[in-house]
Amino acid sequence: MTDSAPRLRIGSRTVNAYLIAFIAIIFFTGFTRFWRLDQPEQCYFDEVYFPTTGAEILRGDATAWDYFGHENTHPPLSKLLMAAGQGIYGQKDYQGSDNGCWGDTEDEAKRTDPNWLYDPVGWRMPGALAGLGAVVFMYLLARTLFRSEIAGLASSFLLAADGLVFAHARIGTPDSLVLFFIVGTLYFLVSNRWALAGLFLGLGAATKWNVAFIVFPILLYFMWHFYVRWREAQPDRALRPAERVLLTGMALIGLGAAATVPLYISEGHLSSVMLIAAAAAALGLFVILGGLMAIATDSVLRSKPRAQVYLQAALSLPIFFIALPFAVYMATYIPMFAAGQGLEHWWFLSDESYKFHASLTAEHGWQSQFWQWPINARPVFFFVEGGTHSKIYNLGNPLVYWMSLPALAFSVWQGVKFIRIRIEEGSRIAIWGRLGETQAALLFVFICWLVLWLFWATNPRTLFSYHYIPAFVFAVLALGYVVHWLWNESHFDRSRQIAIVFLVAVGVTFVYFYPHLAAVDVPQWLDNQYYWFNSWR
Repeated sequence: MTDSAPRLRIGSRTVNAYLIAFIAIIFFTGFTRFWRLDQPEQCYFDEVYFPTTGAEILRGDATAWDYFGHENTHPPLSKLLMAAGQGIYGQKDYQGSDNGCWGDTEDEAKRTDPNWLYDPVGWRMPGALAGLGAVVFMYLLARTLFRSEIAGLASSFLLAADGLVFAHARIGTPDSLVLFFIVGTLYFLVSNRWALAGLFLGLGAATKWNVAFIVFPILLYFMWHFYVRWREAQPDRALRPAERVLLTGMALIGLGAAATVPLYISEGHLSSVMLIAAAAAALGLFVILGGLMAIATDSVLRSKPRAQVYLQAALSLPIFFIALPFAVYMATYIPMFAAGQGLEHWWFLSDESYKFHASLTAEHGWQSQFWQWPINARPVFFFVEGGTHSKIYNLGNPLVYWMSLPALAFSVWQGVKFIRIRIEEGSRIAIWGRLGETQAALLFVFICWLVLWLFWATNPRTLFSYHYIPAFVFAVLALGYVVHWLWNESHFDRSRQIAIVFLVAVGVTFVYFYPHLAAVDVPQWLDNQYYWFNSWR
């Protein structure tokens, strides 16, 4: 059950205090994202890639789908949305000056051609809307996971007041869309609306491939969901032979995946050992199919409660989380197919994109290591205007980042506090206790954060702070839960005051850093205050 809402009396009417708080968070998010969205007026950072290719798509330039000289290292959805935004907001009069978008020599004629100079609000609006939508979905996700309005409100505010999330919501790149589709997928997943989860997964993958990393949370939740249903269903001796076959297949898949994935992450390419492990996983899949066929073709077995669980699981995963996302992903290439390109060119783009990302090891001034992300050690400078102190960097809110680490540790403690382990005679391990709904949600949050973060630990490619976004979602959820615990469950006398002071401090910190997140020119003395550490310069 979600916590009951306090009522506020305004005149002769009473209103839901949680609703007022949610509206305030949405207003704060929308205002900060949309105000001054046209600043800077020129393209900056990776806007020289995505909006320009979007403009070419909008104007029907068939070369927009060429790999070289255009942004096709990522799938097309972000560029299609930017094309739509530029079509809605139209061109902008730059009075004959260059807007900094068309830097390539072959595009020189476009630099001052008014037909190719679009209002920056058009190409930034999709990301800004996605930033607002991500905050809404974060509220829904946390409220659903923890059955708490406070957790939902706190998590959504923490996301809205984070500098990295804010900076990416105001630039014409795909990462704000990535966040939106990830949080949306997770919300629909845990609310068991899997068709919508599959739709959002496909849209996310069609924006940037790293959305596919949330396949791990999907599989983890999927296994837990059907384990709970399996445990509640009546066992039956007649099913035991088929269950042994299913268990054997699952063991083969688990062993194959456990050997293949870490090796592939560390080596970056397929090896003979990985192929053997992958073959074991494939064999496990065929074994599982054999067990399922034995159940599906026997009318007596098929009617058993646990048989229904097995069959529904076997159908749900491939339909909602493989077939549907792939169909959505391919649908985003319809404009390319309409421009005269075929499946061969789609494969060429996909292959070249993979090779690009797999081999991207060149050093970059703003690159970072995976261990620096949770401590907010190395932001990326997007924009620096010469002669002023107008700058944009994607520095996360220090309070959100730093406090999320003890919050994640707290979530583990809360998750296992009702579980006991004892080593008995004969080296047997006895485990007992209970894992309630909230405890399972907390362990889900921590495990997903850990896996999605450590995935990058051995990845050889050049990395940046925004690669932390999928894991950061779970860090925010853990911190939102702590606020809920302080508000509803703590026995400390002043725990609610602590929660309020923390959230206010997060908001104040966001306001403090706002000028360097949104290209606001500030005096020299204030500019000097923003670099708490040398790595922030």
